[in-house]
Amino acid sequence: MRALLPRVLRLLLTGKKGPFVFDRQQVQWPARPASLNIYIHLPFCRQLCAFCPYLKEVYDPSLSAAYQQALLKELESYRRLWGDINIESVYFGGGTPSLTPGIVEETLSWIAGNFRLGGEVGAEIHPRDATPSLLGALRKSGVNLASLGVQSFNDRLLSLLGRDYDSKLARQACQRLMEAGFATADIDLIFAIPTQNKEEAEADIAAACSLNADQISVYPLLAFSYTPLRQQLHKDGLSLPPWWRERQMLGAIVKKARDAGYQRTSIWSFNKPETLRYTTVTRDAFIGIGAGASSRIGDYFKLNTFSVAEYIRAAGEGSPLALATRLDASDKMAYWLFWRGYDLAIDTSAFRSIFGQGLPYRLRALLSLLRLLGITYRKENTIHLTDRGAYLFHLIEKEYTHAYLETLWNACMEEPWPQRVVI
Repeated sequence: MRALLPRVLRLLLTGKKGPFVFDRQQVQWPARPASLNIYIHLPFCRQLCAFCPYLKEVYDPSLSAAYQQALLKELESYRRLWGDINIESVYFGGGTPSLTPGIVEETLSWIAGNFRLGGEVGAEIHPRDATPSLLGALRKSGVNLASLGVQSFNDRLLSLLGRDYDSKLARQACQRLMEAGFATADIDLIFAIPTQNKEEAEADIAAACSLNADQISVYPLLAFSYTPLRQQLHKDGLSLPPWWRERQMLGAIVKKARDAGYQRTSIWSFNKPETLRYTTVTRDAFIGIGAGASSRIGDYFKLNTFSVAEYIRAAGEGSPLALATRLDASDKMAYWLFWRGYDLAIDTSAFRSIFGQGLPYRLRALLSLLRLLGITYRKENTIHLTDRGAYLFHLIEKEYTHAYLETLWNACMEEPWPQRVVI
């Protein structure tokens, strides 16, 4: 089932049966784009959480300093390629970006001095780092959107997740974040945690609403095969909640957020009306800077090496590119449609503007069927997902993550320079 669902989806969206193949290849960069979105990965953490699937390392001052210089070298390679291009957004993810605010500050200063920086600048913040001085420094450096990785306001669940703070500190961090003057302050939560019940999931989202967050992101806990979480759960005799309990939790979360006046802006995020959304993954075109960062630009989807040490070396000697796959027109359409589904709204006029044509017949037929099944509805030029459709996409996103991302990332973590990965 895990491998089947994403492949069926790819067949429906592109008409292709075969897998994606990532390998070592020479990437042909496009002509200078009108603008860029940038994601910058900062992998350093105080401690490594068992549930986190992202590339991360325990903080080391000398390694961090070398990594900072490597980031600037990779950015410089794009400046040489495209000049002082417009930058629509910059997001710092990790890892724990707030653990290394100096890297955030210097990198943003470099981008502002070499590109034309405007719009969104976001950074992830650990609750232990959310002091008035740190938040003020981030604001001064140009960060205008912030996401606080609270995960839960329940002490038992925080302990189970291995977080190094309690609910009191989490609430204090949220209050400081709300007072810091960011255009969007996002509280990041996890649900479907082992032993968690529906009432506890409701209590977490209610707490975030009461703290007056601009945005609340609530993600299901996913147990990647290469993380210590699976072994930890087996050792403790625990498991992830069954599908029906997870569905109950998600339904309760959606209702609680709506009752508090929030709008559902993706399958897993809720925003106050008219607030700027904190989002890194839904961009149609972006470049990733740093170890483990991915890029979707031109005709390619590519990944940098997942080794911090190898990234530092390769950024200084040439290119940290590890793997790439070439996308044809149908792949690009499918990628765009997938993330619009994640956003719960497919703007058909935007599709025509980007791809120079209307939706292909195969996709129109699929969307018509979904409308008959109560999964979508149409309002003017936009196709929206209903709550039933949003739940279906919740399931699809989870299976896509395991079938594609988990397989790809696992291969890249096992070998800094893999030759070929088939997913």
